[in-house]
Amino acid sequence: MRNHYFHTLPPLGLLTALALSACATQDVAPSSSQLLTPAALAVAETATPYRADWWTALNDNSLNQLVSHADSNSPTLDAANARLRAARASIDSVASTQGLKANGSISVNRSRTSEFDALPPPMLGQWSTLDNLSADISYRFDFWGKTRAQLRAARGQARAAELEASDARQSIAYAVVSSYLEWRSAQASLGLQQQDQMLAANLLQSVQQRAQHGLAQPDDVLQARAQLADADERQLRAKQRIAIASHALAALSASAQPAIDALPAAELPQWQLDTSNISSAQLGSRADIQAARERVEASHSNIDAARADFYPDVRINMLAGLTAQEVGDLFNPGARILRFMPAMTLPIFSNGELNARLNSRTAELDTAIASYNQTLLAAVRDTADRSSQLHMLLDAEGANRQALLARRDSADKVKSRLNAGLAARDSWLIEQRKLTQARLSWLDLQSQRLQTQAALIRTLGTAPASAR
Repeated sequence: MRNHYFHTLPPLGLLTALALSACATQDVAPSSSQLLTPAALAVAETATPYRADWWTALNDNSLNQLVSHADSNSPTLDAANARLRAARASIDSVASTQGLKANGSISVNRSRTSEFDALPPPMLGQWSTLDNLSADISYRFDFWGKTRAQLRAARGQARAAELEASDARQSIAYAVVSSYLEWRSAQASLGLQQQDQMLAANLLQSVQQRAQHGLAQPDDVLQARAQLADADERQLRAKQRIAIASHALAALSASAQPAIDALPAAELPQWQLDTSNISSAQLGSRADIQAARERVEASHSNIDAARADFYPDVRINMLAGLTAQEVGDLFNPGARILRFMPAMTLPIFSNGELNARLNSRTAELDTAIASYNQTLLAAVRDTADRSSQLHMLLDAEGANRQALLARRDSADKVKSRLNAGLAARDSWLIEQRKLTQARLSWLDLQSQRLQTQAALIRTLGTAPASAR
């Protein structure tokens, strides 16, 4: 009879459990959010991205060192890498919940009974020792794919964290490059502003001398003095630009301010980005877009895991060990203990807990889809803006180049006339100031183009860099 029950009860119990588990029904509406497809926005996921170290194209050793220092010391990147390690650790944590587990135990229990206990008199007030040596083995089955779904979700979250760490690295690099270009542009601007200030001072001196001889009006002196004051103010603004940019560089690269100030002088980098193949199709390589997509896939897996909670959870536990009051008897065959404990958790009535969990996972999926769609749409818009801005600046540079050449020719002609005694020195000073202003305009356009090129690469995305 005992064997009969042993062979028939487990199958009957399993059938009963499956029937009872149907009482916990899913009552959650599916996700209504729609994922935008890159193809619908003319975005290719297989486009060739820019190199992760794109800033090396500027051929500036000081800039390369600053980016490298920022990559090694930025708190932002340290935080991103810490999140990545935590995401990777969660994979192992989820994997450990499935399959075989074994724990060993060894203990010695020394106890004394009370003399007033409800025991036979020979046992009252006696000391006893119980030695135990055992192994607890358990196995959890993943019949409904819950652990597999959780593993897919954890791996997706880890991949997203890795991509976000790569994106954070690119964000820091772009910020360093942008501040460095601003710094060099401000330095070059200061040099030209100093030239303009010197020309304005010489012009004021010349006008004052002519006014003393009745060859200039007092209003001419006032106008020349006002122009010198404007030149002084622009020079101060250039110095302020240098200070602000250098402070930003020090903060972004985690460098001491004296180290930034000690960098060797250099001109604004010459860097021309090839725009012939620029297209929003390259957006498929952006790390933040890929990360957002990974989080969508992870949310799908979390929903699968939440649905698996509506089915029974099956485990097998087994205890094998040795127990004896005397150490000498511990390894005697009679000291053996064995326990076989199959178990099944039945989600019969959860008072809405399982549906609430599934509903929460569905809401997380909707949030992830919305985040992905927003990231993709913003990237397309930013790419269009940056691309249009760059083409506009290239056209403006072409027109400005012609204006600068014309201004140089005009200055050379006035200088020739001055040398021949056919022009006044004031005319030459005024023409030199106009040439300096044209150079400042040319420098400003160059700086804007370089900044826009860096911003465009940041917008289009680069090949993901490996995490530290």
